[in-house]
Amino acid sequence: MLAFSPLIYRDLFHASDVGTMKVNEIANLADVSPDTVRFYNREGLLRPRKDPRNGYNLYNSEDLWRLRFVRVANKLGFNLREVKVILSHGTEGGLAGSDLKELFTDRLCRLDQELKELKRLRDDMKTTVQVWRQMPDGAPNGHSVQEFSRAPTSV
Repeated sequence: MLAFSPLIYRDLFHASDVGTMKVNEIANLADVSPDTVRFYNREGLLRPRKDPRNGYNLYNSEDLWRLRFVRVANKLGFNLREVKVILSHGTEGGLAGSDLKELFTDRLCRLDQELKELKRLRDDMKTTVQVWRQMPDGAPNGHSVQEFSRAPTSV
Protein backbone atom coordinates (compact mmCIF):
# COMPACT_ATOMS: atom_id res chain seq x y z
CA MET A 1 0.00 0.00 0.00
CA LEU A 2 1.28 3.49 -0.80
CA ALA A 3 2.19 5.68 2.16
CA PHE A 4 0.28 8.93 1.76
CA SER A 5 -0.83 11.52 4.29
CA PRO A 6 -4.09 10.99 6.22
CA LEU A 7 -5.86 13.61 4.08
CA ILE A 8 -4.96 11.71 0.95
CA TYR A 9 -6.16 8.47 2.52
CA ARG A 10 -9.48 10.14 3.26
CA ASP A 11 -9.87 11.19 -0.37
CA LEU A 12 -8.84 7.81 -1.76
CA PHE A 13 -10.59 5.36 0.49
CA HIS A 14 -13.91 7.07 1.01
CA ALA A 15 -15.11 5.08 -2.00
CA SER A 16 -17.22 2.37 -0.44
CA ASP A 17 -19.16 0.15 -2.80
CA VAL A 18 -21.34 2.65 -4.62
CA GLY A 19 -22.72 0.28 -7.25
CA THR A 20 -22.61 1.27 -10.88
CA MET A 21 -22.48 4.90 -11.95
CA LYS A 22 -22.79 6.84 -15.15
CA VAL A 23 -20.20 9.44 -16.07
CA ASN A 24 -21.98 12.35 -14.35
CA GLU A 25 -22.42 10.37 -11.14
CA ILE A 26 -18.79 9.30 -10.82
CA ALA A 27 -17.67 12.80 -11.79
CA ASN A 28 -19.75 14.29 -8.97
CA LEU A 29 -18.43 11.81 -6.40
CA ALA A 30 -14.82 12.46 -7.44
CA ASP A 31 -15.33 16.23 -7.72
CA VAL A 32 -14.17 16.38 -11.33
CA SER A 33 -15.91 17.24 -14.58
CA PRO A 34 -17.48 14.57 -16.79
CA ASP A 35 -14.93 15.58 -19.44
CA THR A 36 -12.13 14.69 -17.02
CA VAL A 37 -13.68 11.25 -16.48
CA ARG A 38 -13.93 10.75 -20.24
CA PHE A 39 -10.32 11.88 -20.73
CA TYR A 40 -8.98 9.48 -18.08
CA ASN A 41 -11.09 6.75 -19.63
CA ARG A 42 -9.56 7.40 -23.08
CA GLU A 43 -6.11 7.33 -21.46
CA GLY A 44 -6.83 3.86 -20.09
CA LEU A 45 -6.80 4.88 -16.43
CA LEU A 46 -10.38 3.75 -15.79
CA ARG A 47 -12.01 0.42 -16.62
CA PRO A 48 -15.73 0.97 -17.11
CA ARG A 49 -17.97 -1.69 -18.55
CA LYS A 50 -20.48 -0.97 -21.30
CA ASP A 51 -24.20 -1.04 -20.65
CA PRO A 52 -25.42 -3.53 -23.30
CA ARG A 53 -28.74 -1.69 -23.62
CA ASN A 54 -27.37 1.70 -24.62
CA GLY A 55 -23.55 1.45 -24.83
CA TYR A 56 -23.02 3.91 -21.96
CA ASN A 57 -19.94 3.49 -19.80
CA LEU A 58 -20.78 2.22 -16.32
CA TYR A 59 -18.28 2.85 -13.54
CA ASN A 60 -17.88 1.11 -10.18
CA SER A 61 -16.16 1.81 -6.84
CA GLU A 62 -12.81 0.62 -8.25
CA ASP A 63 -13.08 3.25 -11.00
CA LEU A 64 -13.93 5.86 -8.37
CA TRP A 65 -10.86 4.87 -6.36
CA ARG A 66 -8.70 5.01 -9.50
CA LEU A 67 -10.11 8.42 -10.44
CA ARG A 68 -9.39 9.78 -6.98
CA PHE A 69 -5.92 8.22 -7.05
CA VAL A 70 -5.13 9.94 -10.36
CA ARG A 71 -6.05 13.27 -8.81
CA VAL A 72 -3.91 12.65 -5.74
CA ALA A 73 -0.95 11.46 -7.81
CA ASN A 74 -1.33 14.51 -10.02
CA LYS A 75 -1.20 16.75 -6.93
CA LEU A 76 2.03 14.98 -6.00
CA GLY A 77 3.42 15.92 -9.41
CA PHE A 78 3.22 12.60 -11.23
CA ASN A 79 2.35 12.79 -14.93
CA LEU A 80 -0.21 10.47 -16.55
CA ARG A 81 2.44 8.07 -17.83
CA GLU A 82 3.80 7.68 -14.32
CA VAL A 83 0.29 7.29 -12.89
CA LYS A 84 -0.37 4.46 -15.34
CA VAL A 85 2.83 2.76 -14.18
CA ILE A 86 1.87 3.19 -10.51
CA LEU A 87 -1.64 1.86 -11.12
CA SER A 88 -0.19 -1.17 -12.88
CA HIS A 89 1.67 -2.06 -9.67
CA GLY A 90 -1.19 -4.15 -8.32
CA THR A 91 -2.12 -5.81 -11.59
CA GLU A 92 -0.69 -8.83 -13.35
CA GLY A 93 2.69 -7.99 -14.82
CA GLY A 94 2.69 -4.68 -12.96
CA LEU A 95 5.54 -2.71 -11.52
CA ALA A 96 7.87 -4.38 -9.02
CA GLY A 97 8.08 -2.84 -5.55
CA SER A 98 11.67 -1.72 -6.11
CA ASP A 99 10.64 -0.01 -9.36
CA LEU A 100 7.77 1.72 -7.59
CA LYS A 101 10.18 2.93 -4.91
CA GLU A 102 12.52 4.20 -7.62
CA LEU A 103 9.67 6.07 -9.33
CA PHE A 104 8.76 7.80 -6.06
CA THR A 105 12.42 8.52 -5.29
CA ASP A 106 12.89 10.09 -8.74
CA ARG A 107 9.80 12.25 -8.24
CA LEU A 108 11.10 13.35 -4.85
CA CYS A 109 14.43 14.37 -6.43
CA ARG A 110 12.61 16.34 -9.13
CA LEU A 111 10.49 18.00 -6.47
CA ASP A 112 13.62 19.00 -4.54
CA GLN A 113 15.05 20.56 -7.73
CA GLU A 114 11.79 22.42 -8.38
CA LEU A 115 11.82 23.75 -4.81
CA LYS A 116 15.42 24.96 -5.19
CA GLU A 117 14.52 26.72 -8.43
CA LEU A 118 11.42 28.30 -6.90
CA LYS A 119 13.46 29.51 -3.93
CA ARG A 120 16.04 31.03 -6.28
CA LEU A 121 13.29 32.72 -8.28
CA ARG A 122 11.70 34.01 -5.07
CA ASP A 123 15.05 35.40 -3.91
CA ASP A 124 15.58 37.11 -7.30
CA MET A 125 12.12 38.67 -7.17
CA LYS A 126 12.61 39.78 -3.57
CA THR A 127 15.90 41.48 -4.48
CA THR A 128 14.29 43.16 -7.49
CA VAL A 129 11.39 44.49 -5.40
CA GLN A 130 13.85 45.84 -2.81
CA VAL A 131 15.75 47.67 -5.58
CA TRP A 132 12.51 49.08 -6.95
CA ARG A 133 11.48 50.32 -3.49
CA GLN A 134 14.68 52.37 -3.34
CA MET A 135 13.71 54.23 -6.51
CA PRO A 136 12.41 57.79 -6.08
CA ASP A 137 8.75 56.91 -6.66
CA GLY A 138 9.02 53.31 -5.43
CA ALA A 139 8.09 51.95 -8.83
CA PRO A 140 10.12 50.24 -11.53
CA ASN A 141 11.06 52.09 -14.68
CA GLY A 142 11.23 50.56 -18.13
CA HIS A 143 14.96 49.89 -17.85
CA SER A 144 14.68 47.95 -14.56
CA VAL A 145 11.83 45.84 -15.92
CA GLN A 146 13.94 44.98 -18.98
CA GLU A 147 16.88 44.03 -16.75
CA PHE A 148 14.69 41.75 -14.63
CA SER A 149 13.25 40.07 -17.72
CA ARG A 150 16.79 39.30 -18.92
CA ALA A 151 17.70 37.54 -15.68
CA PRO A 152 18.54 33.88 -16.33
CA THR A 153 16.00 31.38 -15.11
CA SER A 154 15.14 27.78 -15.85
CA VAL A 155 11.51 28.05 -14.75
